[in-house]
Amino acid sequence: MTEKKQFSYPRPEYPRPILKRDQWLNLNGRWDFFAGNTNQDPLRAIVSEENWTQNIVVPFAPNSQSSGVVLEDEPSFVAYRREFDLPAWDEKQVFLNIGASDYATTVFINGQNVGKHTGGYTPFSFCLTPYLKPQRNTLIIVVEDSDSWQQPRGKQAGTTRWPIDYDPIIGIWQTVWLEPKSDLYLNAIRNHFSLDSGTIFFTYQLSKPTTAEISTVLRLDGKEITRELSVCDDRNEIRFKMQVPNPCLWSVKEPNLYELEITISENGEILDRVESYCGLREIEIREDRFLLNGEDVFLNGVLDQGYFPNGWYTAEDDQAFKLDIELCKKMGFNFVRKHQKLEDPRYLFWADRLGILVWDEMPSGRIFSSELIESTNKQWIELVMRDAGHPCVVGWVPFNESWGIWHVGQRPQQRAFADSIYHLTKALDPSRPVIGNDGWEYSLGDLWTLHVYYDDKKTLSEKLKDIYSNPQTSVTEAGKPRPAALPGSNPSQLPILLTECGGIGFLSPGNIIDAFAYGPIPKTEQELEIAILEVISQIERSNLLRGFVWTQLTDVQQEINGLLYFDRKPKIALEKIKKIMTRPNIEAR
Repeated sequence: MTEKKQFSYPRPEYPRPILKRDQWLNLNGRWDFFAGNTNQDPLRAIVSEENWTQNIVVPFAPNSQSSGVVLEDEPSFVAYRREFDLPAWDEKQVFLNIGASDYATTVFINGQNVGKHTGGYTPFSFCLTPYLKPQRNTLIIVVEDSDSWQQPRGKQAGTTRWPIDYDPIIGIWQTVWLEPKSDLYLNAIRNHFSLDSGTIFFTYQLSKPTTAEISTVLRLDGKEITRELSVCDDRNEIRFKMQVPNPCLWSVKEPNLYELEITISENGEILDRVESYCGLREIEIREDRFLLNGEDVFLNGVLDQGYFPNGWYTAEDDQAFKLDIELCKKMGFNFVRKHQKLEDPRYLFWADRLGILVWDEMPSGRIFSSELIESTNKQWIELVMRDAGHPCVVGWVPFNESWGIWHVGQRPQQRAFADSIYHLTKALDPSRPVIGNDGWEYSLGDLWTLHVYYDDKKTLSEKLKDIYSNPQTSVTEAGKPRPAALPGSNPSQLPILLTECGGIGFLSPGNIIDAFAYGPIPKTEQELEIAILEVISQIERSNLLRGFVWTQLTDVQQEINGLLYFDRKPKIALEKIKKIMTRPNIEAR
């Protein structure tokens, strides 16, 4: 008799490390599944048993290899179904949590519509308690999507496909789990640290207004350092500060982390208890310098699209995040720009622990509309609330290269939209720089960032000089001219960073594809090394820059700009890349 192979569900780690609870039930693994078309009504289709003909492995998107489905075309909707037994959770409210699902997600439990969430990149939850049965329950999730450019979709192809666009996704792409909570619970943590006073400033967002007590215990390596008891003032948000004696700072070289234990109590009853952590570090923009803990830092950065060979949008396992960060550090990078994707919180967990700086970036839409405004604002707030507790996050990027605000220089409403998100972000988190519109057409931001690739007329250092002396100089060479800064803005006193550069393509010998690169495509590894060195040498010659971002970490589909192939194998030796990427000398600047 052949022994039946035991299926091991994927991504078993707790999905939200900044707010960790002891009790939870992971719902990743095999689900019933089907893909629908435009001729089907999702609500009618899910009640027909004949439609449930496939299985899928959650949390992998159905076009990925790891999902077991591998859809070739994007359907108009997908549907998921599974049963679960309700654990004995002491009569607490049971919440369904989904890390991310693209794009419009409707949840049903035991035939009842629980709620709908719109947005493809941020977490959401629904209370299932009123609809639950004592034991076996049936959960159905329907996810609808379109190819509209009016919704934020990042590098996913839409109604048209640019050379830099990748295959689109639909459906669940982060962990699904159940969690018991009372009516009153901790929903989000924000914090920042003052180096001068040795003080952590905390903001806790709660599920509802309360007068409960909140105890916060701060530990280092398991040893209690200090604690604070705060009393809520009938609000759903509480702010307090905590003095830390002899603080151990978080940095790239020494990513020290403190443990947090947070307990919410009312009338002696514990309503919520979570484990968290924080890193004590201060980010400051002083004149034209980027300071970490009061020290001048040159940002050696790389652009990371966040795609994985088999999981596509989703890392195949937790170690894949760790590997990507380790590879970045081995190549000499201290900074990662996560590009056009709100990354899984598990990536930030490893960035916190391994010590690398990260910029969070909003996936862009391409058509300015009220729909784009609403969806961008909603998901951006959810992102800042989700990630503001991570010490690795040192910058917010709401826009990239005027995507979705193509007429920001001519139409006041588009410029107002871009500027409003800068102010919104500062209201939520004043402790980090906000980049604004990254790449060109600067209007408002704490850093002046430029995207400059190859130019057969001028060297990189010459072009940077021209831009710095005249911010109205166009950054782009083809198509519509895009000035480095818009009229009325004054970025010249800010730190200037080259946040996209390089883009040199390279194919493995014998590999022939419809390849795209921003720069040349050398034929040998030696030619590739020389081409990379030439760009970095130009950066080294420029005394204006406070950092750069190399395009990009890995190849993805037709885009062959990676320092690594898509499978993470290096195109040239990691130590050679490190020697080149660390050449710019901050001491000489």
